Amino acid sequence: MPDQLDRRRFLGASALTGVSAALLGAGTSGNESEEQSTGDGEDQSAESATRVIIGGVSLPASLDPGLAVDTETERICRQIFETLVGVDPDTGAASPLLAEEWEISDDELTYTFQLREGVTFHDGSTLTAETVVANFRRWGQLDYLYGFGNISRTTALAFPTVFGGYMDQDGCVLESVEAEDERTVVLTLSEPMVFLLQALTLPAFGIAASAALSDSDPGRLTRTPIGTGAYQLVSQEGGETRLQIFADYWNDATGAEEVVVRALPKSFDRLRELQRGRLDVYDCITADNLRSLVQAGRLILQRDPFSVLYLGFNLGHPVMSDPDIRQAAAHAVNRTPLVQNLFLEGSRPAFQFTPPALGVHSDSADRHGFDRAQARELLAESGYDGEPLVFYYPMATTRSYLPRPEAVFAALAADLTSVGFVIKPKPVVWDEGYVDQLLADDDRAMHLLGRNGGFRSPHSFFGPLFGQSGREFNYDTEEVRELLDQARAEPDDDQRADIYREVADLVAEDLPALPLAYPISALALGNRVADYPMSPVLNERFTDIVLAP
Repeated sequence: MPDQLDRRRFLGASALTGVSAALLGAGTSGNESEEQSTGDGEDQSAESATRVIIGGVSLPASLDPGLAVDTETERICRQIFETLVGVDPDTGAASPLLAEEWEISDDELTYTFQLREGVTFHDGSTLTAETVVANFRRWGQLDYLYGFGNISRTTALAFPTVFGGYMDQDGCVLESVEAEDERTVVLTLSEPMVFLLQALTLPAFGIAASAALSDSDPGRLTRTPIGTGAYQLVSQEGGETRLQIFADYWNDATGAEEVVVRALPKSFDRLRELQRGRLDVYDCITADNLRSLVQAGRLILQRDPFSVLYLGFNLGHPVMSDPDIRQAAAHAVNRTPLVQNLFLEGSRPAFQFTPPALGVHSDSADRHGFDRAQARELLAESGYDGEPLVFYYPMATTRSYLPRPEAVFAALAADLTSVGFVIKPKPVVWDEGYVDQLLADDDRAMHLLGRNGGFRSPHSFFGPLFGQSGREFNYDTEEVRELLDQARAEPDDDQRADIYREVADLVAEDLPALPLAYPISALALGNRVADYPMSPVLNERFTDIVLAP
């Protein structure tokens, strides 16, 4: 297995000729002259040499890892909290973290974790098995604590997605979690889970100190996030999240003494601040800013693609409930120019919801390829009368799966209107509750969203999207749920892959959403940073940031 650096893609000043002409020519921002005028002038005096400033896209929605459903929340939670199981940066396999070792019973129903000795939380308390048990039990009752048992969430939280439901509910395969002694935690399942170790690497399973957990005050943890991670929270104000190295961290912490994640939703603002020396890392590069970065000689690191962008349909809408309407919309979309013009080079059109790296693509699933004539024919046969269809898309944001939402919407709307759809745009600023607003609108017909894979299993995509009833698509198919339950327990790799292919076939046939792209996401480094720990699953620890000598 090549090492982590070898797996990345690098672009620098000498790589200009390697960037496609289409990418460089694709709509430079209207502020290109200002971009060029900022030049390379690094404002070194403005920041401490022991501080790293990262340009993110939004503030975390919460600092409670159990509630994490967005990448900016997960980015911060990974630094403050740690999970029982970590991710090997070279192989992507599960590796020891808070649990130094584990044992799995022959029937694969019992997992016994041995905790490390000498691990302390940011408040000085000691990591014990009872604390781990308290965290699991809290995750298992988040539906009770927060009322998340209904279907108003964007996607299910990690616990019910992984374990099949909340504790003590039908479908939950986690029967019990017990402290055998001070350092031994035992998870007992009702049926095997082949991806359990990988799933436990999700930041949503970060262990918090007992003092931050409260049934009577469920919001305490997000106000006082106390974990065992290498960084602890200093403040969250003025659009910035400030983290400071934890002096009593159990492992070596050689990273910057302070890391600031600055929320800059507009990609041009992140570019400008990097060029002026006010950022050390510009994350979520957009194609229209790439030229300026390359010409400035910036080191650009690309993550391997492990996310999917999709066009969602509301099957509860009286028009979109018609399969012919959804197929017409699918055939109207021309993915190839969409991806070539608006995404970083290396991004690919998506015809299924799992990235190719997972190896479960179905050859028999309907691709819903671009066919404008067929789209018009289906639309005419459906009896669609030109009713305006509300189409939600986010504004003033960049997501790793959706770098330029306004431009993507414009391209899709043009495709749809060209075959006879009447689109009613509904732009919503991401930080003003984009997801909550679209879910609450029964008149919504379509929307743009995406998903990042949290661990290397098809379940990381299929489970949250289609494994349960939900308001996003209003799609609830027992056959899909049963297949996902079978795959969860299937020990044979080939047979499990076949089950996931059956799921792909059914989802393509029912068409609750249309996959659009497997995007490449990338970041650029300022002169003060020599390396950044890239990860397809975004397991990027700030202690692994390497400062320039």
